[in-house]
Amino acid sequence: VGQGDPSPVLPHTPCEETFASPSPSARWGTGCHPTTRLCLEWLSDAIQGGEHVLDFGCGSGVLAAGALALGASKATAVDVDAEALVVAAANLELNGVEQRAELLHVREVVPGGLVPLADVVVANILVGQLVRPSMVCSLCANLAPGGLLCLSGVRPHEIGSLKEAYGTWVEWEDWMYAEADPGVGGEAYWGTWARLVGRRVATPEQTAMLSEHAVS
Repeated sequence: VGQGDPSPVLPHTPCEETFASPSPSARWGTGCHPTTRLCLEWLSDAIQGGEHVLDFGCGSGVLAAGALALGASKATAVDVDAEALVVAAANLELNGVEQRAELLHVREVVPGGLVPLADVVVANILVGQLVRPSMVCSLCANLAPGGLLCLSGVRPHEIGSLKEAYGTWVEWEDWMYAEADPGVGGEAYWGTWARLVGRRVATPEQTAMLSEHAVS
């Protein structure tokens, strides 16, 4: 994928009971997927305390809950599926962090609409959704300049597509790139998954282009 030095590959570790969920068999997940581990591992370093985190495509709310547990002051959890938001709300409450969380349907999210803008954005979504211009706009326009964007849910060979789609809006922090394997017993998550991180940059020209993408 043109990352230069060999990419770190996280070793597989058993799924531990670090995330309390009232319905661990639900299709929204309990944090065991390799991409969730990639995001949580990154958040454990990225969160210094007091950040506003946007978890776009939140599913069961694992990443939002994790960010809040690590010291984020606020998490905004967004999903397209109303059932996922219900599950996320229950999980956030079960983990004792619901007072600092906001849950939104994707239709409620407009470019630049978050107040305050997010300091950190995580999107653990398949590449077909991540590269859509409207998705690029939703993520980047709600991330403060200088903030960090973490993208996962993708395979290593798909990283080039992400770099092309987001390259106008972020400077890539290639040293934060990582891959993870499912390990023994993870056949349901077959293959290697990847994480890509960039830092938001902003210019007047980019702002105008974001406005165009918002209606595309």
